[in-house]
This record gives sequence, C-alpha cells and structure tokens, in this order.
Amino acid sequence: MTDQPFLTDVKTLRERARKHIEQGAVTEGYKANRDNVIKILNEALATEIVCTLRYKSHYYRAEGISAEVAAQEFLEHAQQEEQHADWLAERIVQLGGKPNFSPEGLQTRSHAEFVEGDTLREMVVEDLVAERIAIDSYR
Repeated sequence: MTDQPFLTDVKTLRERARKHIEQGAVTEGYKANRDNVIKILNEALATEIVCTLRYKSHYYRAEGISAEVAAQEFLEHAQQEEQHADWLAERIVQLGGKPNFSPEGLQTRSHAEFVEGDTLREMVVEDLVAERIAIDSYR
C-alpha cells in the first residue's frame, strides 16, 4: 500500500498532470530505477532484433513441400518481432534512454540465440525455443 491518501480532488489531479509535462513520460509517480529498466529493455530489444533476423533467415531459406506456407508464417512472425522492437525502442526513449541497435554485441545482449536450422522442422523448433526463452525472460 502507499502512504499517500487517495486523491479525489480533480482540480489537483489536473494541476499535477500539467506541472511537469515538459519532462516527458516519466512522472513523480514513476518509482522504478530507470537505468535498470532501460538496461532490461535494451536486452529485450536485442532479443526482438535477433528473433526478427532469425525469422527473416527462415523466410528466405524455407524449402520443401510445405515451404510456401511456412515461409509466409516466418515472414509474419518477423514483422511482429520488428513491431515489438519498435515498441521497446520507443519506451526506452520515453524513459530518457538510448535504444541500443548496435550490431556489436547484439547476440550477447539477446536472451534468444540465432540458430538457423537446416530443415523446416529444425527452423520451427528453433523458433519455438526462442519464443519460450523470450516469454520466460519477460515474465
């Protein structure tokens, strides 16, 4: 619980909202350690970038009897991962940080690995493993 009473005075709420609007998205109520949050978000950003690249690799390398269907699925997931990366980068900037898009150390910052796989089955397995890693690390 918080030590502050519930604020029901709408006028005070409105004044407080306008008070530091120029300071951006971070308000007095933001209690998290921003440096730590930015570090974690940059690790998530690296994870999403690696996943985007892996899905793109699978999209272009898919071959075999079910290749067309699988390739379209890989492309859709690549686009979703890229959107996730964009959202993370936006939040990092909102918190006053700098999104780390540098390819140097990308694999080290990422929680997921870039394992290509040689067959469609291996590609799907690697994508599922990476998704589980992302889910568990975000949890």
